[in-house]
Amino acid sequence: MKNQFKLLLLILITSAIGNAQVKEIFNKSYDTQDLKSLNLQFNGTYVELSLSEDDKVHFDYTLEFENYSKKEIEHKLREIKAEATIKDGVLEFKTSGSETKNDVSYSLETLYGIEFEGDFINFKEKSNREFRKSKQYFLAINNSSRGKSLKEYLKNLREVDKNGNKKKINTKNVKILRTKFSIKLPPEIMIRVMAENSNLIFKNDIKNQLVVNARTTNLKFQNIQNPFNVLDVVNGNFRANFLEGGTYKFTHVDEVQVAQLKKVDVDTEFSNVKVGEIAEKVRIVDFNSKFWFHNFSQNFREFQMSSDYSEINLFFPEKSEYFIETYGYNTVHYWAKLITEIPPSRKKEHSKMMVIGDKENPNKIKIHITNGIVRFGEDFIDIGK
Repeated sequence: MKNQFKLLLLILITSAIGNAQVKEIFNKSYDTQDLKSLNLQFNGTYVELSLSEDDKVHFDYTLEFENYSKKEIEHKLREIKAEATIKDGVLEFKTSGSETKNDVSYSLETLYGIEFEGDFINFKEKSNREFRKSKQYFLAINNSSRGKSLKEYLKNLREVDKNGNKKKINTKNVKILRTKFSIKLPPEIMIRVMAENSNLIFKNDIKNQLVVNARTTNLKFQNIQNPFNVLDVVNGNFRANFLEGGTYKFTHVDEVQVAQLKKVDVDTEFSNVKVGEIAEKVRIVDFNSKFWFHNFSQNFREFQMSSDYSEINLFFPEKSEYFIETYGYNTVHYWAKLITEIPPSRKKEHSKMMVIGDKENPNKIKIHITNGIVRFGEDFIDIGK
């Protein structure tokens, strides 16, 4: 019996509906005047969240199937669960079973396999020199939507027949599943989110109190502003324009990319963090992560970092008076051609490694690092060291 190969292409795009069959999953609205909070639970779900123009929560969840059989559609719909309940002033919504982390997914089944052909994949030689990037650069990246059309993805794919011959793929044989799931949230009400293996996109700025517990999930925000926010993210990815107020924990996150941090406490482990700008009063505690700090606001006042086994890459502040003080143990500092190293010691005490600027300057950077690397730069940083 021949093996069956399946190719699943997940692509973030909007494409033509064509002859798609539209199936409603959940479509309801709830008045929130008597509600204290919302509890949203997602498992294997793609959802877009935006602000409501009234005092109601609006759920609009549909799936669009193209080139699926009636039996396949019915099977998919039986897998999906979506329900909402109200108890003790809490509106709780749960959904699971979709297993579509993107707004559009393509699947192609063939008996004999798929091959790539042509120059579909281009590998760019990696440079050891990283240049400073502006806050605007990170804003542009976070606001962009990547993705190609089905035609673009299929142009370099060939279906193999039983004789080993290759032929172009007929788009009529490609199954297309579009997820259209939007939740509109009223301002001010507290929002709790539990997400696993999902993809959440917040389309508007959020000033609501936000408590998020996410696992293996992609999160994308505009601006988040509330001193009582608590976000705990494990695995997945996290992007935001501005974070102001609250506490954030990132563990084993592939990419944390934020245009600006302000008045936040951040706890990280085994993550990759890129920050466009450090603004006022930021504190970071880390274990074994990699950081890029590209800019500092003119009056950032205080930036504190305490870390163990970390790799820190920091561009000096521009257009501001600042004071930098670093302490290290078993740590190396690189600044241009200057190398400062504090070896291990029996007492395991931190020693002062570097002082830059006048202590009376209003903006201060204080770093305590153990078993790590710190690189400083003006316009670029060489990471080959």
